[in-house]
Amino acid sequence: TKRYFMNKKDLSVLIINDLCSYGKASLTVNIPVLSAFGIKVSPLISVLLSNHTAFETFCAFNLTEELEAIVKELKLRKPKFDAFYIGWLSSGKQPEIVIDIIKHFNFKTVLLDPILGDYGKLYPSMSDEHVKSMKRLLKYSTIATPNITELAVLLDKDPSKKYNEIEIEKMAKKLSKIGPKTVIVTSVEKENKLGCLCFCENKIITKYYNKIDISMPGTGDAFGSSLLGYILNGNSIEKALNKATKFVYSSVKASVEEKDDRLFGIAIEKRLNLL
Repeated sequence: TKRYFMNKKDLSVLIINDLCSYGKASLTVNIPVLSAFGIKVSPLISVLLSNHTAFETFCAFNLTEELEAIVKELKLRKPKFDAFYIGWLSSGKQPEIVIDIIKHFNFKTVLLDPILGDYGKLYPSMSDEHVKSMKRLLKYSTIATPNITELAVLLDKDPSKKYNEIEIEKMAKKLSKIGPKTVIVTSVEKENKLGCLCFCENKIITKYYNKIDISMPGTGDAFGSSLLGYILNGNSIEKALNKATKFVYSSVKASVEEKDDRLFGIAIEKRLNLL
């Protein structure tokens, strides 16, 4: 078994995402992955859910008021963070709270996972207000990791359309002009392979693996967290992309082989040794 990262740097990440009491997704994936890199994780909970939304039913509690009070206290502690990871946000005041956090803490790295939809359509709970908020947050991010559906929505294009690699390249470049210097598009399909396309420093980087045709909650969270972990540990964007993509592919492959409960989500605790 490979040892986890023994990080000699004192790295710290602030993250905002939802928390599920049951099922593996969001913070219950983000925290163990980033912690495995030796990174201190300070979580802010945007929404508290009974379980993730892949299950038939769920209940959710918006924590905007609590979030405002927590952030106020957090500022008094005068912490120093190396990066800010932005995941699931509710609509309303939460995007404004996030912008205020970015302005206050002056992060070097802001990773935005613009959670809006997948498989060609928005998630049922997403509104036009969510889309507008994500477009605004793009201006403050240094790295954005939309899937192909989210990329299309953020550029006011048809998310149900199939886009080829050249079209996705153009779209990634266009999104980068809004704010994030690095745009990593996930869920890109090419010749029965699945992977990522990255636009960074005026060049295109791609990484593909043989497609494993299953859906498993938490894989996007595992990708974003491992990507950030590798970057903060001194890897270039290209190396971090390659390693994070390999980690997610290897994790899903192992889950299939071991017949993990796909609905419950990625069995992240059993996969940290693959980092």
